[in-house]
Order: sequence, then C-alpha cells, then structure tokens
Amino acid sequence: MSKTSPAHQHIGIVYNPEKERARQESFRLKRWLKQRRVKSHSSVRVTPAMRQCRFVVALGGDGTVLRVARDVAAWNVPVLGVNVGRLGFLAATELPAMYRTLSRVLAGQGRQESRTLLSVRGVVRGKSFGPSLALNDCVVRSGPTGRVIQLQATIRDRLLAHYIGDGLIVSTPTGSTAYNLAASGPIVYPDLDVLLLSPICPHTLAQRPLVLPTFEIISVEVVRPSPAALLCLDGEVVHSLSSGDRIEIRRADEQVQLLMDPDRTYYQVLQSKLHWGGS
Repeated sequence: MSKTSPAHQHIGIVYNPEKERARQESFRLKRWLKQRRVKSHSSVRVTPAMRQCRFVVALGGDGTVLRVARDVAAWNVPVLGVNVGRLGFLAATELPAMYRTLSRVLAGQGRQESRTLLSVRGVVRGKSFGPSLALNDCVVRSGPTGRVIQLQATIRDRLLAHYIGDGLIVSTPTGSTAYNLAASGPIVYPDLDVLLLSPICPHTLAQRPLVLPTFEIISVEVVRPSPAALLCLDGEVVHSLSSGDRIEIRRADEQVQLLMDPDRTYYQVLQSKLHWGGS
C-alpha cells in the first residue's frame, strides 16, 4: 500500500453498536488519528462520505467486517478489520495491537489482499431480486421446521446433481473457513480463483464438496415437494424460499480489498484462530 502524506489522509471508522468496547475504542481511535493530523469519520454504518476514504477501519467481529466490506466493495476502498469479537478470522489485527498495525498501514507498510465476492440473484415467488453481494457464502438451507429439503443444482443450465439433505453452501475461498468448513468442506487459500459447493448433511455418502472455477454459473432450485427453505448471505437470512424458487450464484465483478498485518501470514491465522496444525 503506497504511502500518503498525513494532510491528505481521511480514514473511515465503522463500529458495531452492540459491542460497547467497539464504541469506546472508536472514540479513542479518532483522538489517536487527530493527534497524527489524520482526518476521520466515525459511524455505526458505512456512509457516502467514506467513498473518499483511504481505507475504512471495521471495529467489531467478523460480521462487522463482512458488512463493511460488502458496502464499500463498489468504491474499491480497502477495509482494515479490528477484532473486538470472539473469532475475528477476517480481522487484520486484535484490539491490543491495533495502533501498532495502524501505524504501519499509515506509513504505507500494510499488505492489501483482493478477495472474491459472490453475486447472487434469483426469482422468489415469481419476483426477481438482486444482484446481492456476499463475501463468505450463499447458503440455501432448511427452514425453521428442520425438515430435509430437495434441491436441484445446475451449472450453466446443465444438471449437476439433485441434493436431499439440509441444504447447499456456495462459498468463496475467504468463506472456506466459515460454514463451509463446518460442513466438512476444504480450507482454500484466499487468493485462489475458485468457488466451493458443499452439501449440508446430504442423505448419501456419494455427494461431496466440489471445487469449481469461477467462470461457472451455479443455479439452485428448490424442488417440489420440499418444505420452506431459507436463503442466507454471509449468515444473514434474506429470503424465505418455496418450491420452484431459483437462485443464481456467480463471481461478482467487484472485489473486496482487505488490509492485513504485513507480519502475519494466512497460515499463522489458521494456527491462531482454528488451532490448525497443532499436535
């Protein structure tokens, strides 16, 4: 990340209002930036003024980073996540090390990573929606009853498979360590240009996760006589689905720019957050 003189910097701060510590730290951060002649704008959500920011600091958990990243993706504004939550897998730094990391980023020493987004559109009860963006995943899953659902997946209008079970996950490499991992999908290095399709508790041992190229277009249809299903983007329920409803997932034209600590590798994040590779 190139160095910019302090007089020409403007930093956005978005904090999770449900986390008191995040709110308090946003005030401290504004004072810290002001002492360094860096302008800042703080809010509980992304605002139009942040379009001109050098980058946006997301104070909260992974949910806050996901929300901010989606909102600024079209502006190509980088996001620096600060973990004030439990896991913080997408965060560049933990709260105790925030000012050290920010000092390095402001000095032009940050590492910037481009992350794939999903573009999701579809037809629900005869009405079109989208496109909507997701950084982690798009999930079609069983509804409140918990009954199994039947789904038909096609790739560019050619049948891939029929799935009977709890649902399907289409995820990005960034989202490979989220719901995809819990469903026994693979961990994928975030720079790889692929999509992942993982069934959730399929009623056959023959159906396993697939790694697909990003030029593919995946369609998922709820097949009769399935009960109601749910469409979730990055963990948020966005639609209730009925038989005949159809969802289309592809790689988005936009990408998310994440700022990361230059001293911490992806493998170190796996080790510290998921205890991966431990004895």
